[in-house]
Amino acid sequence: MRTIVSLLVIVILAGVSLGLAQPSPPYGFQVYTNIAYYEGPDAHPSKHRLDLFVPQGLQDAPVLIFVHGGAWTSGDKNLYSFIGRAFAEQGFVTAVINYRLSPQVQHPAHIEDVARAFAWVHRNVARYGGNPEKIFVMGHSSGGHLTALLALDEKYLQAHGLTLSAIRGAVPISGIYDVTVEPPDPINVYRVVFGTDPQVRRDASPITHVGPNKPPFLIMYAQFDFPGFGAQAQQLLSRLREYDNDATLIEIPNRDHVTIIFNIGVPGDRTTEEILKFLRSH
Repeated sequence: MRTIVSLLVIVILAGVSLGLAQPSPPYGFQVYTNIAYYEGPDAHPSKHRLDLFVPQGLQDAPVLIFVHGGAWTSGDKNLYSFIGRAFAEQGFVTAVINYRLSPQVQHPAHIEDVARAFAWVHRNVARYGGNPEKIFVMGHSSGGHLTALLALDEKYLQAHGLTLSAIRGAVPISGIYDVTVEPPDPINVYRVVFGTDPQVRRDASPITHVGPNKPPFLIMYAQFDFPGFGAQAQQLLSRLREYDNDATLIEIPNRDHVTIIFNIGVPGDRTTEEILKFLRSH
């Protein structure tokens, strides 16, 4: 009898263990496309939209919002579905967003849209298995600028009743953080995007808003990035550390401004590995 009871206990415990077993990466995922994150009277039919990549079998999953690049004038979420797939497979509910572009709009329309998208995710992601207390923001190039600005200038989230504490961490990749200095650009993209008012330019520069108690930062740029991008990354790191913020800077070897982002998700990619390490440790 004692042997039978012991066997029953083993079987029951094994069943409980199997019931509690969690899936592990790579996860399957479901994609919800063209979700409207803003539906006001001036809503844009395609730019105020996001795609949501949701890993299956998880609850309270961490969340990543990705902001595409394109010099604030071009780009689309549809070009970056590989970002959503790569991080959903690793257990992150991932939102890949659109936002309005210049010259149709000027600053601060772009960052206001990013804040709107963040607020929508914060309000709604729990319905998709995401944890609204674990939202990270990542962006590339002009999206890196917008990522840093969202995480440093609180007024954009405050417009939605949120504070910077809602951002678990920021990952700007190959971004620009000081737009007060004109680049060697024959088309004057800064003037198109930000205008010529020096105060507007200063306010649009993430580095202006560095202070204490900012979200953790992982700043990345490519070994063969555009001229000046590495220096701006170094400058942002130095300013963040002046105020004892959690900030890390990584130069990715053997990558340029384009390949640093388009190799995300490729097995063995250093950029992907460093991002996952940062997300999982914060």
